[in-house]
Amino acid sequence: MANLTIEYGSLFRKEFANFPVKDQDAIVEFVEHIQNFGFTNLEGRNKSSDNVHKNDPHFAQKVKYARENHLWHYHIGILAFDLSKPFGDRTSEYVLHYQRFSDRIKIVDYSAHPPFNLPTASYLR
Repeated sequence: MANLTIEYGSLFRKEFANFPVKDQDAIVEFVEHIQNFGFTNLEGRNKSSDNVHKNDPHFAQKVKYARENHLWHYHIGILAFDLSKPFGDRTSEYVLHYQRFSDRIKIVDYSAHPPFNLPTASYLR
């Protein structure tokens, strides 16, 4: 069993209630997986959000913001995983944004990708 605490941002918690049930289920499955197994054997791509495309006009600003706020994102499988990619590196249209710390994660946002947008400061509360 993993020893990670799961927290939720205030805005994310409010918005979660309005997500489609299928989306809620996928997010709950991610949370349960993290609680039971940590980050091992996740089906989707899970990566630090500081890996910004070099051609992004706000590259330096986004990298700095992502690093300062410990931002990561996970391809959650919504609408569906791209099964042409290997297990563990599958992408999807939607990603779950979270802050990753040594002993906990804080889920803060959920959005379509592309385009890749980092959660605003209001979502980090």
